[in-house]
Amino acid sequence: MTTPTVTTSSLTIRSIIKKEKLSGPNFLDWFRQLRIVLKHEKKDYVLDEPIPRELPANAPKASKDARAKRVNDSTEAACIMLATMTPELQKTFEFHEAFEMIEKLRVKFQIQAKQERFETLNAFIGCEMAEGSYVGTHVLKMKAYVEQLARLGFPFGDELATDVILASLPKSFNQFVMNFTMNEWERTINELHYMLKNAEANIKKSGNNPVLMIREGQISKKKKAKLPRKAREVERVKESLLLLTQLLNQSLLLTLIAFTAMKRDTGSITVTNT
Repeated sequence: MTTPTVTTSSLTIRSIIKKEKLSGPNFLDWFRQLRIVLKHEKKDYVLDEPIPRELPANAPKASKDARAKRVNDSTEAACIMLATMTPELQKTFEFHEAFEMIEKLRVKFQIQAKQERFETLNAFIGCEMAEGSYVGTHVLKMKAYVEQLARLGFPFGDELATDVILASLPKSFNQFVMNFTMNEWERTINELHYMLKNAEANIKKSGNNPVLMIREGQISKKKKAKLPRKAREVERVKESLLLLTQLLNQSLLLTLIAFTAMKRDTGSITVTNT
């Protein structure tokens, strides 16, 4: 059996995980760096599946060689993992193979993983694109959240992810969002990214950009391009519903104020049946 060789490139990439030993709270950062190192050495697969059982004596040579390679890669990965842990953790996992070790570490530090998942999901749902910023940058940021959630065991399908991204866009993309939803298009995030960049270019050409511009100390609102009839009807319905909601809120507030004042003046309210 040949002794595995460690190249200068491998030593360089391994240095990133030696900067900070695994102590517990830093598990997710440590695991991310471990993945990078093992992926570079084409050994990251040992973290995803356990070593197969011992093969019978009459098993094909190719199967035996494949298992022997997996054992060697797992042993090397386990040594890298142990070398980057605190002494306390080394004592606990000294005799574990790589897959078993990472599974037990996940359970041991799952609270931190859940916290990161919550924070990432909260950031993803709450992320909104500012009017006038670049849609490409925004979509890439949203895509990074989706990928991070998938790594944390909470994958989003393309349909749900695109819905969240569309809901995060500013008003200047209302026409695009309406067309997208009415046509029931199904796109991946990458495809949506391409479509939105084209839409952004068209919006800039048509001047449909409600960003406030400051010119010579004066604030003016750029004139919106005329929307199609159907879109104008939708906008009028939206504005009517918003106005109705505001009026209802004001009515309820005035009623509450009057009721509070009456109660303060009379000390009590008596309801009589007529």
